[in-house]
Amino acid sequence: MSSDLRFYRSLIVRRMPLMVTVFVLCSAIGVGLAMTLPPKYSASAQLLLESAQIESGGEAAPGSEQLQIIERRVMTRANLIDIANKYNVFDSNARISPDEVVSTMRSRVNIRSRSGRAAATTMTISFSAERPRQAANVVNELVTLVLQLDSERRVGIAEQALDFFEDEVARLDQELAIQSAAIVSFKEQNQGLLPSSESFRRDRLNRMEDQIGRQIEERKSLQNQRSRLVIIGSDALRAGGGTALSPTEQALQQARNNLQTLKVTFSDTNPRVRALEAQIAGLEQQVANEATQDNAPSDQPKSSTQQLFELQLGEIDERIELLDASVARTRAEVEEISDSLSRTPEIAIRLDSLERDYQSTLNQYNASVSNLAAASNRERIETLSKGQRITVIEQATPPSQPTSPNRRLIAGGGVALGTGLAVGVFLLLELLNRAVRRPGDIVRGLSIQPIATIPYLETSAGKTRRRVFQVAVVVALALGIPAALWALHMYYMPLDLLTSKVMDRFGF
Repeated sequence: MSSDLRFYRSLIVRRMPLMVTVFVLCSAIGVGLAMTLPPKYSASAQLLLESAQIESGGEAAPGSEQLQIIERRVMTRANLIDIANKYNVFDSNARISPDEVVSTMRSRVNIRSRSGRAAATTMTISFSAERPRQAANVVNELVTLVLQLDSERRVGIAEQALDFFEDEVARLDQELAIQSAAIVSFKEQNQGLLPSSESFRRDRLNRMEDQIGRQIEERKSLQNQRSRLVIIGSDALRAGGGTALSPTEQALQQARNNLQTLKVTFSDTNPRVRALEAQIAGLEQQVANEATQDNAPSDQPKSSTQQLFELQLGEIDERIELLDASVARTRAEVEEISDSLSRTPEIAIRLDSLERDYQSTLNQYNASVSNLAAASNRERIETLSKGQRITVIEQATPPSQPTSPNRRLIAGGGVALGTGLAVGVFLLLELLNRAVRRPGDIVRGLSIQPIATIPYLETSAGKTRRRVFQVAVVVALALGIPAALWALHMYYMPLDLLTSKVMDRFGF
């Protein structure tokens, strides 16, 4: 048992330089990072999304959505590069590309929004920098940018809405004028066909049809009166010795009266009208023949009875002609009114379509005028900053104590990691070592019993050189690693940025 303890002690002593080297290496890295990592100061500011002091009547987006829009606009590439250059966030000697500047700035800037149904909507902006004043300046610059973008966004939206509704009102007003002129022109072109005069035209049509009926009855009455007058007059002339109409002339006169009566009711192409016209032509020819056969001209003056008879017949014929002309005019007007009434439904449909379009445009115009007034009020409210807006609750001030790094934790983590790695290296090397180091290893490996074993004997000078070399390596690692980290941070790239790049490269 004692021999095993001596054996393991000897192993520890032999592996001690390597274990110490691993321990010192990890501890040096941890201590070096703890000593060389620059301090980080974090400054923050709080903003509040206030409700509108004067309601503009427009529908505002939810508070969280507005803050997200502002955050996206603030964290643009151009803004972050401008802020980094303005406040010299990175050392001018450091070789940092614009992409690395943007990535580091986004990792250092922290914007948090909080909102709820019964809670106020707030925004917290924080930034970490190597100098307290620099951190506060960057945060205040971000706050100024947030307020500027919020004001520009609200005023811009209000102005865009105002311009849109002004153009819309002007467009609809012009369209209303065009449609109104179209309606007036349509009414002028179809003045006698409009639905508004339909009832008047129907009443007039009924009155004119009644008038035609009365005139036809009156004509029949005059016709009958003339026929009776012809009969009575012929008898009176015979009794008085005057010249009476011959039977052929009486038949011709009767046929002409019948023809006039038929033309009132039927057209000229009616078979009855044509037959009667042919009969009249035959009677006229017969009367002409009788007149040529009568060679004894009558030079006797007409009697008063005959003159009165002819005067009465002429008066009746004149009244009949006037009635026929009136009936013809009335029938023409009736046809015209009937035609207009038949076209009225089509005109009404077209007029209704024009008026519906006009009414629809008018409704849009009234709505646009109302929206224009609301947009004008909103634009004035936003210009005066009386609407919903973002205000500063607490400005960023330079912090008095750094927030990172935790040097004790980093150094302690390096020591703990070095201890663990040293023990792990020792165990791994011993598990993988299959060399013969004890007599028992010869017996187990070769199944023979050795007579004696002679250990390796190291000279004093060799021990001294080995120990000096080991101590020099440990001291070099302990001093060189912090010095290398410091030089890397000062002359190449800040360690926090370098660490962030390495982690990004490996996907952490």
